[in-house]
Amino acid sequence: MKKTKKLAALILALMMAFSLMAVTAAAYGADEHVHDGTCCEETIQPRKPGAAVCPYCGQVMTDIRSGHDDRGSFNEYRCDYPDCKQKGYTTKIYWPY
Repeated sequence: MKKTKKLAALILALMMAFSLMAVTAAAYGADEHVHDGTCCEETIQPRKPGAAVCPYCGQVMTDIRSGHDDRGSFNEYRCDYPDCKQKGYTTKIYWPY
């Protein structure tokens, strides 16, 4: 039983050592990346707000639509939680272009 545990510990230690070598070897070639404009921050699109919380019940609201008006781009959220005293409450969250 002791030999089995020692062998298993040795194999686990070797696996961990080799995995660390693979990570450092992958990071070693990072200097060779050529910036051709496709990976620059100019091409990154803004992300919409992921969720909104109802101020009355504290539950996550449902995203019902997105759009654009004179204030900018927005997402509209509605509270569908059955126990909320303001069920059906909607709000708009604006986000940058």
